[in-house]
Amino acid sequence: MWLLYLLALILGGGILLVQLLAGGDHHVDHAGLEHAHGSHPDEGPGVLSIRSATYGLFTFGVVGGALHVLRLASPGLALAGGLVTGALTTFFVGLAFKRLSDPTATGEAGLHEVEGGNGRVLVACTRGSRGKIRVMLKGQQVDMLATTDDDSIPVGSEVLVVEVRDDIAHVVRA
Repeated sequence: MWLLYLLALILGGGILLVQLLAGGDHHVDHAGLEHAHGSHPDEGPGVLSIRSATYGLFTFGVVGGALHVLRLASPGLALAGGLVTGALTTFFVGLAFKRLSDPTATGEAGLHEVEGGNGRVLVACTRGSRGKIRVMLKGQQVDMLATTDDDSIPVGSEVLVVEVRDDIAHVVRA
């Protein structure tokens, strides 16, 4: 039975070591096709992923091996302990990765966040042509294109951002 734990420890630990040394997370193959690894790109990986299963395999090897080799538990209990801790590790590591990859967990600002905020017109906005506004976004001044249903909103006017579509603000006079 110790051989099973040793293989799990080597395989799981080896894969984790390779991931650590390899660095970045690449999702593009040699043909230039992007892969989402079984999930929608905006959702991140699922709770059960190869990465979380690797952590679970490593934990199974460590816990089961320690309990078996050090004779802290009977072989059956060591196996059960390894399986339970491996499964729990897989689940919680997957949950952590899923939460960390959630787009709302990032500190990065998205232009959609300016909806409902105020801005100032830099280039006049008229019905049928785009102008430019400056808004505050997470403490930074950001310039963005803007449209309006008003006849004209002159330079320097304060506006309210009603909606953001395709990174273009739709504004009205404030």
